[in-house]
Amino acid sequence: MSEPDDLKILALSVDDCGFESYYRVLVDGKKIKYVSIDGGIYDTDDLCFPPALLSKLPPFPPGDWNLAHITKSIETTKPQFAWTVQKAFRGITHPWHATKLDYLFLNLGKMLMSNVYEASSELFNTPIIAKFARFPWEIDYYEAETQAYAWIEGHGIGPRFLGHLTEEGRIVGFLLERVEGRHAATDDLPACRAVVSKLHDLGIVHGDLNKHNFLISESRVVLLDFETAKRSEDTDATDRELRKLEEQLLDESGKGAMVTVAPELEAELSEINRRDGGCCDELLEQARKGKITITSEQNRELLKRQRGEPTS
Repeated sequence: MSEPDDLKILALSVDDCGFESYYRVLVDGKKIKYVSIDGGIYDTDDLCFPPALLSKLPPFPPGDWNLAHITKSIETTKPQFAWTVQKAFRGITHPWHATKLDYLFLNLGKMLMSNVYEASSELFNTPIIAKFARFPWEIDYYEAETQAYAWIEGHGIGPRFLGHLTEEGRIVGFLLERVEGRHAATDDLPACRAVVSKLHDLGIVHGDLNKHNFLISESRVVLLDFETAKRSEDTDATDRELRKLEEQLLDESGKGAMVTVAPELEAELSEINRRDGGCCDELLEQARKGKITITSEQNRELLKRQRGEPTS
């Protein structure tokens, strides 16, 4: 087998403190491989800028592998692949929807949050929302939410669940209908209470109610983001959630908001997302306000804290 001709970095998680950096790489438009790189081999600027990094990587080894590590050769001091292995990465373990779509057949559009995109596919006639894990360690973030959508299916609570998103056969995320609407305000309190009460009637606590997790359309109220949703028989917990709802609708902090930015900032935000492997909440809030001042180093550090990863 010959060396791959085409490499595209799909996602990156860069550490500029001397530890490993991680990359999700599409090879020849067909295979997705995960590569870690020892600290100190490349400059941080190169690690954060895919075109520069790709020009300096050692040749990708042939063969059936999906996980590899690059280190510095003791003999030549040049970067080299230390090992490659075919690993059975864990996916979401409780699929429940009949539809599955491979990531390679998904066309990503506008980024809404670090791992949430507007998207399209020949499988669907209208734009959709894709939410997925970029790296294997992020799977747990979506396991619970996938299950929560199964609990609320058919109850008119959340957006329509359209199917599971797969990579090499394993489930890494999901697809939702794209709902047009505005976020909730205090005038929408009765309607928001009604949809939350539906959720509670199913024995589910949402866990992260805020005005950005409600979409108000002409015909309905849609509740979003079920990462923290849990089954619960604790009526005190559901009562507390309802009591705090008005306070959440009055909140102006921007908590939970998706990214709506001026056109001139969209390209910058997309490049930051690609360079740093995501955008922290603080950076997204700055983008909404029209001016980004957080540095790349600060963004990566804050991202690690959000994800529960070790920080410097």
